[in-house]
Amino acid sequence: MFLLLGRYLKPVDEIEVHLEGHRAWVRTHAEAGHVIAAGREVPLRGGLLIAVGVTRDEVDRMIAADPYITEGVAEYDVREYDMVLAAPGAEALKA
Repeated sequence: MFLLLGRYLKPVDEIEVHLEGHRAWVRTHAEAGHVIAAGREVPLRGGLLIAVGVTRDEVDRMIAADPYITEGVAEYDVREYDMVLAAPGAEALKA
């Protein structure tokens, strides 16, 4: 499992210009089953994605296509975890 911690590099008004493209990118990976959760940080300074069923190389390729990255308005800190426990209903975290 990968935790992708997004951090905005530009003011929120510059981020929001690319929001719909970013959301489409997230939806594409969610529909493929690779992103199982995504959300905005509160207060708004970035976001979080949880990716499963992919390798680090695949995560890097995914990130490289995110409009936030291609437009230079955000960056990701990618962390990999070997999940050993998941609550009932959250077994996908162990994928």
